[in-house]
Amino acid sequence: MSGLNQLNVAEARGETGAPLQTGPVRRVLLLVGGHTGRVGSALIRLLAAEHRRLIAEHRLDLHVAGAVNRRESHWQDPDSSWREDPIPRYKDDWPEIIRRFRGYLGPKLFVDCSASAEIAGQYLRFFQDGIGVVTPNKIANSGSQKDYLELQIAAETPRLPYRYETTVGAALPLLSALSDLKASGDRIQRIQAVLSGSLSFIFQRLNHGAPFSTAVREARAAGYTEPHPAEDLKAQDSARKLLILLREAGIEWEPEQVQVKSLVPPELAAVEDAERFLAGLAAHDQAWTRQAEDARKQGLRLSCLAEFDGHEARVGLVELPATDPFARLSAGENLVRIWTQRYQPVPLTIAGPGAGTEVTAAGVLTDIIKAVTGGKRG
Repeated sequence: MSGLNQLNVAEARGETGAPLQTGPVRRVLLLVGGHTGRVGSALIRLLAAEHRRLIAEHRLDLHVAGAVNRRESHWQDPDSSWREDPIPRYKDDWPEIIRRFRGYLGPKLFVDCSASAEIAGQYLRFFQDGIGVVTPNKIANSGSQKDYLELQIAAETPRLPYRYETTVGAALPLLSALSDLKASGDRIQRIQAVLSGSLSFIFQRLNHGAPFSTAVREARAAGYTEPHPAEDLKAQDSARKLLILLREAGIEWEPEQVQVKSLVPPELAAVEDAERFLAGLAAHDQAWTRQAEDARKQGLRLSCLAEFDGHEARVGLVELPATDPFARLSAGENLVRIWTQRYQPVPLTIAGPGAGTEVTAAGVLTDIIKAVTGGKRG
């Protein structure tokens, strides 16, 4: 057995330097969805790196028992540490996967780090089998209002953990802030937000003179965008995040009610190959440069803003004064301003890194810890 799961108390003290907590170590078994993706693989690395500290400081032994994506599944012996290159098996159907995971003894969590609609569609099955869910996958909570409520109720009835803080703003505490406002009886009146770290990176570079296609390539190389950057430029990602914010604030809203203006040129909308898409995007560099220069001459900057004014929700390109907080964002930064009955005329403001594999993985780990230690929702 690997030393990863043979930790003794003396090693824990020596590795972390933190005072040991007393009491038994609680073991929690994890099934990781999307383990071969950027966030999933980063999470597995982080779990290994933080294993000793989590035992010493939280009395938690987080053990990856299995992993699954759309093609295959991997399963570990309960007493073995996760291998970097586990032998895959053909993926069973989801009832069989859940049955297999349920067979492990001890508390269990499904951690979906994918961007898959298929995998997100299994959350209800996990809840029905008494297994909580932690996820940065936005799809489940940004479908119909009916589906959103069905998941909330399914998790609430047996008080199962359902944590998805990282669906909006990576590790920024946006959903927990909204939950606290709602619990206190406050009401949201208006939201303005840059919710995409990739788009804030791209527009920061564009506003400082970089060609648009170059800025997109740089964002992709830095790990800010999806593998196909069209997914970011369509602005649907920001629309999903805005929808989740509204729902967590208690505002019932359907996906089709969010007005979205894509940044993808119509002739490139159907290009599936990312490199061909980027090559085609270069043909539009002059138009983007001209628009950015015209804005600068007027003291303005370009941005992609998500907004809710109490009546309409929209996401799209805007021109903002150069002094506006959204126009001064650093590359990759998110900013959310929330006006409520109590937070006005000065809004509640939350800002910080809104993208990045390592930041998101760290946020998922925080959600896992909160799920295990009693933080059920959001």
